[in-house]
Amino acid sequence: MPGNIILPQWGMGMNEGTVTRWLKSTGDTIAKGDALVEIESTKVNAEVEATADGTLGRVNVEEGNTVPVGTVLGLILLEGETESDLPEIKPTQQESSPAADTTTPSRTERRSGNRGNRRVVITPRARRLAKELEVDIDSISTGTGPGGRITEDDVRAAADSDSSSTAMPVKEVIPLTGMRGVISKRMTESAAAALVTLHTSTDITEAVSMQRTLVREWRQHRIRPQYQDLVIASTVRALRDNPMANAHITENEVRIFDKINLGFALAVQDGLLVPVIENAGEKTPVELAQSVRDLVRRAKSGGLGIAELSGSTFSLTNLGSYNIENFTPLINPPEVGILGVGRVIQQPTVMPNGDIEARSIGYFSLTFDHRAWDGAPAAEFLSAITDNLCSPDWILD
Repeated sequence: MPGNIILPQWGMGMNEGTVTRWLKSTGDTIAKGDALVEIESTKVNAEVEATADGTLGRVNVEEGNTVPVGTVLGLILLEGETESDLPEIKPTQQESSPAADTTTPSRTERRSGNRGNRRVVITPRARRLAKELEVDIDSISTGTGPGGRITEDDVRAAADSDSSSTAMPVKEVIPLTGMRGVISKRMTESAAAALVTLHTSTDITEAVSMQRTLVREWRQHRIRPQYQDLVIASTVRALRDNPMANAHITENEVRIFDKINLGFALAVQDGLLVPVIENAGEKTPVELAQSVRDLVRRAKSGGLGIAELSGSTFSLTNLGSYNIENFTPLINPPEVGILGVGRVIQQPTVMPNGDIEARSIGYFSLTFDHRAWDGAPAAEFLSAITDNLCSPDWILD
């Protein structure tokens, strides 16, 4: 019996994946462990490997299609099997999920137009909206939905274009697909939560001094300490003492974790990744710094896998190098919070004895989901992070 090539679930929150490229063609001989097909999901490309020796007998899901987890992407003919052993394709095989139906529209989504032999695919709601706004569907060259499907946003864009007195020339169109599409989806999910952001600033002069001290301490590890290293270590320490921050929210419950997996935002070409420091709560500050550098190096070389980009329990994003003080970071669902790190500036400060000194002031923003977490405990957690930075001697311990 032919073996199934199944889209696996890599990490929490993965519901679907997009077939970006088949690495084998029908009829190719394959060995167990061979990479068969590239899948894009949760901001990263990963490969599905062969689970047995044989021949690629059939491709069920073509490149560019998005299908749910568990979908049979193709079939492997085992030794002694031929094409006659392949099961028939059921008409509903790729219609079980709207996400999978990118090339074969349902009857209610088909529409004939003056576009040669290509069928126009449009959602029923978009069709009704087009009728209300008197938009000619044939005027929409390509939809932004899966497989070019025309969505409600496409119809509204066409309506706005028609109502404009002057047509604006478009320099470039960037489809919301691939990494950009996943980011768009994740940010939309985040904005749907009950988000509140707390902003604060604090005197981190002692942390800056500690950073200089660590230059000597960490030289043996060949690591030059950065301000973000201290912030990450302070955040992990605060997460140990404030477990409510180290949680996920689902539709009906809040799940608090013992294990701390800290994600940190990393800008890459054409997008954003959130590598995850696994089991961060068990690592020393220098071990956290080593993990960060290893993840950054592999991210830049394209060597991160699903395991390093999923399973975070709390996240951090740093815009300090862009001269930003306060901002509103969006949480990484289903997490309940994210820390935004702003710039550090020299600022005249009145000391307890009345003297005025130039001190290093750091800026921080904590966004939290009010469905799972209230303002007072969230403020206490943010204070715990800044307190750790104000008195950083614990780092040497």
